[in-house]
Amino acid sequence: MAPGSLIPAFLRQAGAREWQFSLRTFAAGMLALYIALALGLDQPKWSLMTVYIVAQPLGGMAVAKGIYRLLGTLGGALVATLLVGALNGQPTLFFIALVVWLGLCTFAASLLRNFRAYAFVLAGYSALIIGVPAVLAPDQTFSLAVARVTEISLGIFCVSLLSVLVWPRSAGGAYLQSSRSQLIALIRLVSDTAGGRLDRDQLRARRQTLITDGMALENLREHALFDSPKLRNRAGLCRRLGHEMLAMISSVGPLHVYVLRDAERHHHPAVAALLADIAALDPEAPPEALRDTLHGLYVRARTLARELRGGQRDDNDERFYALQLALEHSAELCDRLRSSVALFAMLTDRAPLVQWRGGTSRPHLDPSQAWRNGVRAALALSGALAFWYWSASPQGAGVAIQVGVICALFATRDNPLAAVRGFIKGAALAALLATLYRLVLLPGSDGFAELVVWLAPVYVLAGLAMARPATAGIGIPVTIFFPLLLDLSPTQNFDALPLFNNMLSLGMGMILAVLAFMLVWPGDTPARARQRLCRDLCRTLGRWPIRRRWPRHRLERQLYDRISLLLPNLDPSNKEDGELLRGALAAVTLGLGLLYLNMMCRRGLPGDEKLAITRLIRDTQRVLRDGDEDRWLALTAQADTVLRRCQRAYGPELEPGERRRLVRSVVRLRLQISIIRRYAGFFLAGSADRPWRGLRNLDVV
Repeated sequence: MAPGSLIPAFLRQAGAREWQFSLRTFAAGMLALYIALALGLDQPKWSLMTVYIVAQPLGGMAVAKGIYRLLGTLGGALVATLLVGALNGQPTLFFIALVVWLGLCTFAASLLRNFRAYAFVLAGYSALIIGVPAVLAPDQTFSLAVARVTEISLGIFCVSLLSVLVWPRSAGGAYLQSSRSQLIALIRLVSDTAGGRLDRDQLRARRQTLITDGMALENLREHALFDSPKLRNRAGLCRRLGHEMLAMISSVGPLHVYVLRDAERHHHPAVAALLADIAALDPEAPPEALRDTLHGLYVRARTLARELRGGQRDDNDERFYALQLALEHSAELCDRLRSSVALFAMLTDRAPLVQWRGGTSRPHLDPSQAWRNGVRAALALSGALAFWYWSASPQGAGVAIQVGVICALFATRDNPLAAVRGFIKGAALAALLATLYRLVLLPGSDGFAELVVWLAPVYVLAGLAMARPATAGIGIPVTIFFPLLLDLSPTQNFDALPLFNNMLSLGMGMILAVLAFMLVWPGDTPARARQRLCRDLCRTLGRWPIRRRWPRHRLERQLYDRISLLLPNLDPSNKEDGELLRGALAAVTLGLGLLYLNMMCRRGLPGDEKLAITRLIRDTQRVLRDGDEDRWLALTAQADTVLRRCQRAYGPELEPGERRRLVRSVVRLRLQISIIRRYAGFFLAGSADRPWRGLRNLDVV
């Protein structure tokens, strides 16, 4: 065995940034601990724990998490104080109120993202941390709440200060760098697609990466607003840039279909030349030159499409509409690339600033799952409180608090049992370390400086583990439970009995929480998670209020957000997983097609065709909500009928605008019919709530 293999990977592979993060966080933790001890706060461990809970690699992320943690703590402390005052002497009603509060906070956290969700998690279990001990000493409730808020505020202040002053990494700078990388990747995706350099699996893999990076970029944008005044003043530009880049992931699919399937069969010299020029795009070109090039390509695509519509048509309708599809999507991609390049140039001061309304959007919401999470957390806490009441155990209060904390933290995950496994390992390691330190190492120490020396190995190594996603699930619980079990205070007690009582409370709390996750609406199995993705996408499309004329980016954001939640669990080499992702992306295209057809109807189509398409949109949404195999077959026949009707209506007697809109509607209808037929397995698994068994063609079922 090589000597290097004995060193853990997180330590062996740690780079400068990981070491800087770990050392900076350790310095902030020791500063918070020193101030807490100097001020004589009764529980300095909360300041130290808060530093590591809030610590983030980027300054804006640390500030954002700290603010939301403080808000959540204040909310929980206020609720606990009010409940103790209102229900003093009525412990049963008080506990019922705490259970309901934790359930509501868990429900709200399940509907939110990022640190907004974290604020509700904190509000839920902060009320427990303050309220449960207050039952034993109600006259000390206010002082206990003030102490917890003070200790947590001190930790937030220290970690935020050092994140800004020591080896600072700006979330704004990271956002601009990630935006540039995403934009370059999209330009290369479009050029490689137009050049025919991607097969179906390669395109799927590239789009999967871009979806993951795109949703991460949206999250980073929110954090960047906390430490970059310039980006905060240009928040609309940032939102619009994210919308434009997400839209390109959708629009590249139909162009790939044409290049892969129809380019040789329906060859057209001018279209081929246009695609060749798109394939030659240089993502590293100066923004001004790139914008001019993309604008020229956009104008060429629009002009060529207009010439084909106005010229003499042959009898090959399939060729005509295939060329129109290629030109429509080429124009859209070039226009969105041009807008994205212009927006990024404005954000980096390489172009004059133009006020641009970014619009709003929200992520995917699953109220039914959120209610289950809230009820599960409430039931778990009820069980812990009942155990305390029944057993009269002195550890009952600690068990109830641990159950509430763990359920609030992990109930919002798709698979809470898998998430809590690493947490349990970290807690077990923290228990071993706390036993060693409290009973062997610390009793012989003298003074704060020596305490820092003893704590350094644990916290520096745990900080390095936190800096890597693969080991963060163990590093974070070590930094939380180690000070909790060590119980650092101005008058340190090194007796073994309090330590083992705390360990017993921690262990029993984790056991009850795990039992709740196992018995009450257990997390999805991989098969069920895949089926739920099909169901969620179909229901979102089926219930989308198309007539409200919401912009397309609102739909795209929700659909891609739901897809991105499952992506980490997919295995690209697995056939069914690959088909699932293709079906999910096809569902996005289908939904955008419904919006597009509705827009064509609003802008003006011949009366009969407008009515037929409007009915088709309505019926498609109905079948997406609740459609079996027969209804999908009937929908396909209906779409074919509408398509033929629109094709017959096309003629030189129409106004140019009507002709253009009718051609675009036919192009989109052809694409919709192809998606419904080719991805029937996905839509049947979602609308009929069938087990996911892969894709199949609707024509052969």
